[in-house]
Amino acid sequence: MNTPPIAEMRHVHKRFLLPTGAELNVLEDISLEINAGEIIALLGPSGSGKSTLMRILTGLIQPTSGEVLAYGAPLHGFHPRASIVFQNFALYPWLTVKQNIALGLEWLKLPAEESSLRIRTVIDMVGLEGFEEAYPKELSGGMKQRVGIARAIAVQPELLCMDEPFSALDVLTAENLRAEVLHLWLDRRVEITSVLFVTHDIREAVFLANRIVVLGSNPGAIRIILTNDIPHPRDLRSPAVQALTDRIHDIITRAIIPDETPPAPALPRPVEPLPQATVSEITGLLSVVESHGGTVDVFDLSARIGKDFGSTLTVVKAAELLDFIDTPKQDVVFTEPGREFLRGDVNQRKELFRKQLMSLRLFQLVAGMLQKKEDKSLEADIVIEQLAILLPNEDPQLLFATLVGWGRYGEFFGYSADESVLYLDTTEAGSFAARRGG
Repeated sequence: MNTPPIAEMRHVHKRFLLPTGAELNVLEDISLEINAGEIIALLGPSGSGKSTLMRILTGLIQPTSGEVLAYGAPLHGFHPRASIVFQNFALYPWLTVKQNIALGLEWLKLPAEESSLRIRTVIDMVGLEGFEEAYPKELSGGMKQRVGIARAIAVQPELLCMDEPFSALDVLTAENLRAEVLHLWLDRRVEITSVLFVTHDIREAVFLANRIVVLGSNPGAIRIILTNDIPHPRDLRSPAVQALTDRIHDIITRAIIPDETPPAPALPRPVEPLPQATVSEITGLLSVVESHGGTVDVFDLSARIGKDFGSTLTVVKAAELLDFIDTPKQDVVFTEPGREFLRGDVNQRKELFRKQLMSLRLFQLVAGMLQKKEDKSLEADIVIEQLAILLPNEDPQLLFATLVGWGRYGEFFGYSADESVLYLDTTEAGSFAARRGG
């Protein structure tokens, strides 16, 4: 006899009524099982309903239609063996660490001795010894989230749900805490059977999950569910991890997903953020390097171009990404493409700039998305959502502004600010306004 899923959704829809009286369709026809012994990632952009899905699955909110089950029976109220770790820590500022953890145990009505034992045990598990009497204001973000995790596992849940638990933390703290949570589960130091977590970070999903549920947005719907059989411990630099990461990148950026998604083809460069530098700044930097014989010390460069060192490095990184310069040790050195760019007239510079953009993975992905659209155009919000997923540690609005600035200059694509639409800028297609009949 098969064991029923710990939690299950069958054809769930969720709509919210707006103050205007209109309905917002958040989730559409979601069917998902959470079985014993797995870590599942809900991966998708803002607006895909990831957090709403988790709240419905655990009984915090009710679906508009469809079924929610626990162990094969209809779920009434909160899931009896689930616990949630929230993104914003959700700690009471007037309670100590120990008191915040104890609060999660109150509804269990445990004897005082057992409650104290559980609190001491989870405090030891998550590394909070010595902070038992500390208040949240005395803790760093990472320590606050440790309290949230300790409170969640103290109730000994079978299903641990985490709603973007590391997104409010700095990169290094998140990396450390992510690994610690994984080890708690792998080492069976906790009663937890399965984990469900919400994320917009592809690398995080690949690092942690056995199954990755990729959601589309507006409304939220399951686009594909991927199995991740890479054994633990997973090295983010390994070919297998990188291949799966690239595959998910391609799935998210593809307008139409086939029934079976083939592995992503190797591309010349990984997805790299675009440094926030304008084309004018890049061109000015190249002129300064040329005026100093093609090589200049990076520490002298700030004074020569009149920028602080951090801003100077940003422009240097942008020029290097475009292969216009190289940076051996502390020198900034002209490359042949950089010399060719400066030698050219306006149109020749644009042509070469476009050629360099075509070698960047981010521009390849955006161009692919545009090519798959019948009218060769995309709304800005859609592109910004994809940028947030592809590069979760970057500001997607600033990244989009740089993408547009570079793409316009290189005539790689055009952008209509009035329509907030990105479109392919080709001679055959003509202008966006002309193709829309404007």
